[in-house]
Amino acid sequence: MKLIRFGAAGNERPGVWLEPATPAERPMLLDVRAMAFDIEDYNEHFFAHFGLERVANLLREPGRKLVPAEGIRLGPPVARPGKIICLGKNYAAHAQEFDAKIPESPILFSKAGSALSGPMDPIILPKNVTRVDGEVELAVVIGKTAHHVAERDAFAYVAGYTVLNDVTDREAQRAAGQWFRGKSPDTFCPLGPFLVTRDEIPDPHRLQLTSSINGQVLQDGTTADLIFNIPFLIAFISATITLLPGDILATGTPAGIGSARTPPVYLKPGDRIECAVEGIGRQNNPVVKDIP
Repeated sequence: MKLIRFGAAGNERPGVWLEPATPAERPMLLDVRAMAFDIEDYNEHFFAHFGLERVANLLREPGRKLVPAEGIRLGPPVARPGKIICLGKNYAAHAQEFDAKIPESPILFSKAGSALSGPMDPIILPKNVTRVDGEVELAVVIGKTAHHVAERDAFAYVAGYTVLNDVTDREAQRAAGQWFRGKSPDTFCPLGPFLVTRDEIPDPHRLQLTSSINGQVLQDGTTADLIFNIPFLIAFISATITLLPGDILATGTPAGIGSARTPPVYLKPGDRIECAVEGIGRQNNPVVKDIP
């Protein structure tokens, strides 16, 4: 399934993206709440209470409530995640372009939940901020409470996968000596368009990731190059930090980021950045300046 949340920002509804059966047809959205009013959203409660199974059953019902997808805004496919945990330098080539130091254990940081935005929403550059990067990442959505999880069991705790753009204010990141402020401005975490359920991705470690600015490809990598793979990360984190349903784990970005280029390529108003992960989806976000 491809889970989506659709509607105006702050007032999204849970749904499912339905691909057209033929090229002549258009994609449709299943309006989940119209069929099951008690499914408020794709949040912790949903994942913890057999929500994925319920939505799969809705797809099989004859009286499905469908909405044409054309012209409808998509929001982040997960509502109010308790945690957004990110990985620093989790691709060897990116670690080389960052500071040439390969980490011996995972480098964890977080992004604020208020940074979340939709896969086509504008990325708003704060006033006087000029060194902003985009970073395409495969993100894992946790499906059930994970505490002291063994690597061999880790995939059982995964609800699915989505695309995350780890937009970063490089100046704030480097000046402060810590990453949270540079990673967390509003709109600096486009997510989606889809949450693709685990059953549709046989091997998340064989996916191509790309990012481009105004059509120029910057990043073109594969999750096969992850230093620490998904089962290891879930086991490592859950050993001391309980992962809750709906939490997001961004697995890192491949080489090619704009700030590592000569000359650097930073996001500026008028740009358009696209981030895609094979089999998961594609984002397309315009870049605008903040209006005080």
